[in-house]
Amino acid sequence: MDIQMKAKHFTPSENQINYATKKLSKFDKLINQELEAQVSCSRIKDQERVEITIIASGYRLRAEMVAPDFYIAFDAAVDILERQLNKYKTRWNNKRKSGESIRTGAWLPEEGAEAEKDAEDPEIIRVKRFALKPISPEEAVMEMEMLDHTFYMFLNALTDEVNVVYRRNDGKYGLIEPELN
Repeated sequence: MDIQMKAKHFTPSENQINYATKKLSKFDKLINQELEAQVSCSRIKDQERVEITIIASGYRLRAEMVAPDFYIAFDAAVDILERQLNKYKTRWNNKRKSGESIRTGAWLPEEGAEAEKDAEDPEIIRVKRFALKPISPEEAVMEMEMLDHTFYMFLNALTDEVNVVYRRNDGKYGLIEPELN
């Protein structure tokens, strides 16, 4: 497993690095492939914030936790990742057994057929369509704020690609751009 550990406002101790490596190495066994893990830690006043992102075969699992101690926050984030992994493995196995693709599987029921409710599958209750007008990311943030939304999808006038701006937990803004492989 390739682990990248970054820290803000402190330097992680050797014990913390070893602890993170040991805890995250079990994901290699659970997924049976080489993984990349990114651990971001920061200290804010008397709280420790730990964010863990695991990348495998193009899929991402992410967890963030804040606690008074690094080890408590790290363990809680690992627990969240384990639950996410079990959920997605179960969903993937169910789709594989049924012959559907998890990426192209039927999300909406066929006409005339009754929809089977499965507690694991998401239920789409509304579909919204709108015209994408080319605007700059700064204009998109203004539109998002005027609508009082937490995210806003737009056609980036600079790149001619669909992008999303969003409001982060720290009150700042983020931009999501597609990465073409």
